[in-house]
Parts: sequence; structure tokens; C-alpha cells
Amino acid sequence: MVEQQIISTSAPITAISWTGGKDCNLALLHAWRDGNFDVRYLIVFRLGTKQFKAHPLKFMEAQARSLDLRLIIVDFPDVVVDWMDAYVEGIGKVRDEYGVQVISTGDINLVGMMQRNWMERACEGAGIKCHLPLWDIDKEKALNAMLDEGFEIIFSCVKAPFFDETWINRKLDQTALQEMKEIIERGLTDDQLKSGLKPLDLCGERGEYHTIVEMDLSPEAQKEETPVTDWKGNIHNSNCIWTISLKETEVEVAVGSSITIIK
Repeated sequence: MVEQQIISTSAPITAISWTGGKDCNLALLHAWRDGNFDVRYLIVFRLGTKQFKAHPLKFMEAQARSLDLRLIIVDFPDVVVDWMDAYVEGIGKVRDEYGVQVISTGDINLVGMMQRNWMERACEGAGIKCHLPLWDIDKEKALNAMLDEGFEIIFSCVKAPFFDETWINRKLDQTALQEMKEIIERGLTDDQLKSGLKPLDLCGERGEYHTIVEMDLSPEAQKEETPVTDWKGNIHNSNCIWTISLKETEVEVAVGSSITIIK
């Protein structure tokens, strides 16, 4: 069953920045168990009608229904001139329409050339707070915490040269964790280092892999199971990237009162 959330009377209305993957699920758990946050929403940022290959939207919709939380989809236009402005505007609309005062995110550390967390900057621009419960957490500790909580984590997108197609639809368990640690220990070849390739990040913070978390959290979730039983290999660019493929009949989602799209 879903844990009951016990919150203080002054707890701010909170949304979880959502992809359906492991990190945002752990951030949700942290916020849910902290009485200082009134968790009501999951929020997804999307470029127009572009499909999420690593995090299928239908899966996220089913997760929201299983969790009994409203899913808010913030749609960006097909052409965005300034991404930060677009995020600030989208978050502002969520603030005004739903009273959201805090966005909690599963970000762990800075990515690329960033000097400050992106969501923190966007929330500040929109006049709300950003909650970063996983910030600077030890990567192995984070993964073990997820496994100890019983998270059913599935690899939904993997990239060469660290992974191949056999990792798609595989569970991230202690065996997979050990194999990833061995990949890190082997290091990179001279050619890979010269090309600018970075070592594998254990949590996939540089996009080396993505995940989705299967849920069985309530009696209602029994009939809303979101099994993943099929995969396809895709090559999106010069690098080999494999992504999961969900059959249309495998995820039943009723698009209704639990889902809102903001344009």
C-alpha cells in the first residue's frame, strides 16, 4: 500500500520533477516522508509533442495514477529561443494554476559546464523553492538505498560504449550494480580518452543510461501494472543508443482528471 503522508499544517504544496526513473522516485520518497512537504503533483517538462524514448509518457501516466498524484505536463513550443526563460515561464504557470511552492528534483550533481543546478535557477526565477534531497549523495549509497526500498528498476535506455542492447529491460539489481562498478574499474582506452569520453557515472548522470521504475504500490495498481516485455535497438546518431519499446496494449491509461497539460 502507498505510505500515508504525514505533513505539518504549514507544509508548502510540492511537485516532483518527474521522468519515472530511479532518481525522481527516490526524491519523491524523501519528500513524501518529510513532513515539511505537501506532495500533490508530478511535473513533466516536454518539448511539444516529442516522445520520450527513455521514459515513455504512458508509463509516467500510469505511475501517477498508481501513486494517486496528478501529473502535470508542461509543454514547450517546438522552437525554444531561451530554455531558461521557457522553464521559468512554465513553472510560473504551474505556480499560478496549482499553487505549487516547491519543486523537488532527483538531480545529484552538476552536469556538463553548468555552474549551478538548472532547476534551482528556474525555480528561483519563478519565485518558488527547489528541493534537492539527493544533491551530492554518494552514488553507490543512492543506488543501494533504492534497492533496499524494493525499487523495481528497469534499464530503459543505454548507450555505447558502456552498454549494449542486452541491458535493455534488465533489472538494476546488485548484480547489475557490480557489473557497472567493474566497467568503471576497467577504465577507458587511450582513444576514448582522446575523444573526450568521460568514465561511466554509476548513476548515469551524464546520460549513459536511463531507467523506469515499475510500481505495485496499491490495490488499484494491481490492475494498472505496467510490464515491460519488449525492446528495440535504436541508433539515433553516431553513437549507439538502445531504448525500450512499450507495446500499446501493455500500459492502460485513462487520460482524464489526473492528467493536465499546460502549454
